[in-house]
Amino acid sequence: MDLLELRPLIPDLSIDFKQDEIDTLQKVFRRDLVEDPFTVFGFKVKVITKPVRYGEFQGYPETFVHLITRKNREKRRVFDPFRANKIHWIKPILLNHGDDEIKFFEYKEGNGKVRDYFWFGKGDFIVIMQKISPDYLVITSFNIDNRKNRKHYEGRYLDYISQI
Repeated sequence: MDLLELRPLIPDLSIDFKQDEIDTLQKVFRRDLVEDPFTVFGFKVKVITKPVRYGEFQGYPETFVHLITRKNREKRRVFDPFRANKIHWIKPILLNHGDDEIKFFEYKEGNGKVRDYFWFGKGDFIVIMQKISPDYLVITSFNIDNRKNRKHYEGRYLDYISQI
């Protein structure tokens, strides 16, 4: 799939948690990231399918919840329609990681874990992965939704490429 053809999955996706929309998002998650295995850099892409045990997302796979929610000010995960509506972008971004449209960089997080960032600049969307041998774990994905965040990740990217 051509990255520049990516569009939101559900036109007019509700900002509220609507079961039929969540079911559609989960079907895409399962299709792309559970049922149709693929590799990136020779690592099998994996997700955590263990169900979460909290809130309105109880029973849904852990990685799925991270892909459709974000933390609010109270540190609770809340539905993020802008993030969720790009769940089907994850696989094409990873499969096209060598494309000029994808900025790749590694970053050592505060907890010491090194994570790989795949930034589709024209879509303002990042996919974060972590190598957990022999697999490549999807950690999360999200929109770059403001100028401050864009500058932050641009800085990380420029730091990375200056060192390679």
